[in-house]
Amino acid sequence: MAELQYNLIDDWEKKEVDLPALEEALEQGSSDRYSGKVFHDIAAKWKKYKKRGISNLYLLKEAEDEGLACAYYAYSITNGVIEEAQLENLRALCAEKLSTGEMRASASFCKASEWWDTNPTYLTKLVEKGEADRLYEYLSAQLFPQGIVLTSLSAKMNAKEELACSAIAWGLKEGGFFKKGAYMSRAIDNRYL
Repeated sequence: MAELQYNLIDDWEKKEVDLPALEEALEQGSSDRYSGKVFHDIAAKWKKYKKRGISNLYLLKEAEDEGLACAYYAYSITNGVIEEAQLENLRALCAEKLSTGEMRASASFCKASEWWDTNPTYLTKLVEKGEADRLYEYLSAQLFPQGIVLTSLSAKMNAKEELACSAIAWGLKEGGFFKKGAYMSRAIDNRYL
């Protein structure tokens, strides 16, 4: 197993996100602060969800495993903000309990530039049935009633800057059989914020 490393992303820092301006950019195509093709591309799928929103995206933990950079994040489906004290607790828990192997297993195919899903209701049922075996599942079950959803992303180490994301667009998949109840989300790279 690879040695756990922190600060994989050079000069990564959480950017301040103007949530109303970001929402306007996705709803209208641009805003005074945010514009460009990336927002049109994200909005094309985002607008298909009846229940949708945007949030700050908070890095919980990052690690490298055999040339793959993996990151766990949290976001809010209520007001787009997670309190700093809660983030500190989550980061401390992940630092202590979250293994590099689990991070790779959860994130290995999830590119930051694509839409991915998390289904907190399904993960909660796994926990309730005693079938959960990953911290991701337990945390999802614990945080979802508070309006917090987790997501995991990865990139090859030579493209690790793609994981420097400070905002996310999300939508709830309410209908259909496949992925019903999942929160579909697309991280927004700091380069565009």
